[in-house]
Amino acid sequence: MTTGTAPVCEEKSNLLRVYSFATSDYSRAVMVLHERMRVMSKQDYEEIRAFAEKTRKLADQARAALDKHTAEHGC
Repeated sequence: MTTGTAPVCEEKSNLLRVYSFATSDYSRAVMVLHERMRVMSKQDYEEIRAFAEKTRKLADQARAALDKHTAEHGC
């Protein structure tokens, strides 16, 4: 008897988790920049902006890895 669900791909699950963390970090950094940009020091602003850019790049890389895996593995 089948349940009608596809088997879970562990690699895809891991890639989704990495992508989720990266996008969450990016979202939080952008939110902090937006909410506090007028009250934080220029140095703090630059550090958070750099972190936001780093996490954006990580999210892009994670998404590319997920897309590549999905295309190659068919899951």
